[in-house]
Amino acid sequence: MVVKKDSLELFLISFLALFLELAVIRWLSTEVRIFAYFKNLPLMAAFLGFGVGCFLHERSERLFYFWFPKLCVCLIVVITLAPLLGITHVIFVDPRQYFVLGIGMGDHAANSAPSFWQTIKALSVIVGLYFLVMAVFATLCAKLGELLDRIKPLTGYSINVLGGLCGVMIFSLISFLRWPPGFWLIIVFILVIYFHLGRSSFGWVCAYFLIAVGTTTLTGLIYPAQWSPYYKVMVQAERPLGIPIFNILVNYDGFQMIQPFSPKFADRIAEADRGLYNRHYDLPFRLSTRPIESVLILGGGTGNDAAVALRNGAKRVDVVEIDPVIAELGKDLHADQPYQSDAVHLFIDDARSFLQKNTAKYDLVIFATLDSHTAFSSLSSLRLDNFVFTEESLRQVANHLLPGGGVAINFFAINPWLSQRHYNTLKRAMGVDPIVLGSKRIQELILLAGPMFDATRDLGRTEYAPLAMPFTTNPVESSTDDWPFLFLEQRGIPFNYLLPLFLLFALSLIPFRYCLGSGASVDWHLFFMGAAFLLIETKAVTALGLIFGSTWLLNALVIGAILVMILVANLLAAKFARAPFTALYALLALTLVFNFVFPLDSLNRLDWAYRVLIGAILVTCPVIHRRIDLRQSLRQRRFVERRSGKQSIRRSRWRTPRISRHVDRLALAKPARVDALSALVLVSDPKSASGCVTIVALSGSSRLFRLTLAGSYVIQFQNARMVE
Repeated sequence: MVVKKDSLELFLISFLALFLELAVIRWLSTEVRIFAYFKNLPLMAAFLGFGVGCFLHERSERLFYFWFPKLCVCLIVVITLAPLLGITHVIFVDPRQYFVLGIGMGDHAANSAPSFWQTIKALSVIVGLYFLVMAVFATLCAKLGELLDRIKPLTGYSINVLGGLCGVMIFSLISFLRWPPGFWLIIVFILVIYFHLGRSSFGWVCAYFLIAVGTTTLTGLIYPAQWSPYYKVMVQAERPLGIPIFNILVNYDGFQMIQPFSPKFADRIAEADRGLYNRHYDLPFRLSTRPIESVLILGGGTGNDAAVALRNGAKRVDVVEIDPVIAELGKDLHADQPYQSDAVHLFIDDARSFLQKNTAKYDLVIFATLDSHTAFSSLSSLRLDNFVFTEESLRQVANHLLPGGGVAINFFAINPWLSQRHYNTLKRAMGVDPIVLGSKRIQELILLAGPMFDATRDLGRTEYAPLAMPFTTNPVESSTDDWPFLFLEQRGIPFNYLLPLFLLFALSLIPFRYCLGSGASVDWHLFFMGAAFLLIETKAVTALGLIFGSTWLLNALVIGAILVMILVANLLAAKFARAPFTALYALLALTLVFNFVFPLDSLNRLDWAYRVLIGAILVTCPVIHRRIDLRQSLRQRRFVERRSGKQSIRRSRWRTPRISRHVDRLALAKPARVDALSALVLVSDPKSASGCVTIVALSGSSRLFRLTLAGSYVIQFQNARMVE
């Protein structure tokens, strides 16, 4: 009976840990916008918290039952009240240089560089919230460590992984269902309250959580919003001259203005303001030498581009928009009602995924200011839209054009090198020099490429005008699937990206040294095993992203596939408990070579279900060998320790299998898109430094990435042979 209760509690704690991890990552990056550009900081804090908590498992009675509810509620209140506390927009780098853009970030100011006090405030917010998140997960995982200590390692780990898998799937489901944070908290609190049933702490824990839910609800009334799978979406209504205009904000930042273009509304605009109102929307149609009957709009948003296409005579308009809430706002609020037209077909999908599945051809393809607001900037690695603007993606677009068709790309032109990159990439994909038009006033630019466009035609009433080329005389590398970092000026890691990393690393040494002591040694075999594990996970996300698109479905798929593979590996580990390292690494080498040479794009010819099954198995199968090898490594380690007469098996067990396995599993809480910040996993457990090798991905290409992965396994094999 005790074993069953321990197993149930381990499952619930594991579920809670992953669910809360995902909730914190998403919620914190929404309410404190700097974490949208350093989105792995909460993940890294959780890594550290898991390691510290597991090490302090013997103190779980006080840490989990007394401190966890208080710290958790404190974190919730800070996140919820971030707009009122003035920490939603804090900045320590020049937002124009590093694309940390949004309302309140100062990116449109004459002098956009932050002051000394702004920098101190931003770094204080980052460090303070980082360690608050760490403390929350340390107190939570003290209980997790206690439960794992009571159960057989393989059984406990399987329950641990299963609980985490369920937590990830449930959070992905409620994100898909658009539940707001209040419902997230209810799920968290129900699980926490279960552990306090029959204890004297039950009353005050319930009171604490009622305060947290009440604060969240009250703030939601002050800042009413809808939660889509990607954004916190808010609507601000305006009616200048009786025109129904709505400003759409996502995560407190400007996204799009819903504006009607039909004559009954547009004619009310003063002549002096007509060019600003029209912006770029009519330009592809005005410069076309022939009627445009079919249009594909990528990133259609609330329907402005579709409304203009219909007004210019398009007979068929296909619109791709990744966010269902944004599309529904267009249906409900756009006065021209473009999405109600029989000529418009709306697809809720990732742009790259749609291009791979769709076979239709069009006169015109429009990239409708397709900029992601969800995740990253140039300070990070990848954003949702990175793979849309690569040469390979634009060649796919070219294949969707009818003879003589054209492509239009509109974007926020804040830096000359970014404009030059878009220009170079489009030119290489289309084989012609694009027409360049832009507006310095609104800092936007449109590129038109294709034989259908004539630059000498009348532009009409618009703020846009022809711009001189080139934008910069410095060499600018094009964006490709092999190096898709659209918002990085050049290969390398910006110093301002590393600054908070090094600061947090230095401060994180305090709990690290406290737990492991000054005499701790590093097991390099397990070190590189952990690094290679995160590289596998990263490759899975980036590779499958080219097949399925960068959506919540992809996140859930990769996380689920890896966790399922771990469960399969646990089942196989017992049968291959004494398999030699040579055989294990030979099989692992074969799977890596196959992954390296297999063209994943070929899966696009298969039905969706087969693509999911085969793709997930291909990119995650090395995990099976890795888990079996981990068990072998730990068994050999204990054997060596016994042979050497050391009485430290229990201590080694905590420092290696316990912390290592949780750090590796926690890496799945947010599939890292080749994010160098993962290097700080070193702090959580030096034997599971998952991610320190991924720094090469930012400064190199996917080929270097793969070579690093192979190299890490070679080092593992050499260390394993020495142990064997």
